[in-house]
Amino acid sequence: MTRKVNVASCTLRRDGQYMVSYKDARGTGYAVSDQPVPEGKDVRIRDGRVIA
Repeated sequence: MTRKVNVASCTLRRDGQYMVSYKDARGTGYAVSDQPVPEGKDVRIRDGRVIA
């Protein structure tokens, strides 16, 4: 299932990927991204990953 969420923060992890925390109607959650995502941007999340 794909959800549209708003990025709260984006942090570089040790493995080179980015940990994205986000807010949506269900509350706060986390996902992984290959690219940095600016705070405040709306992105789509599926299976714990940011999709383009």
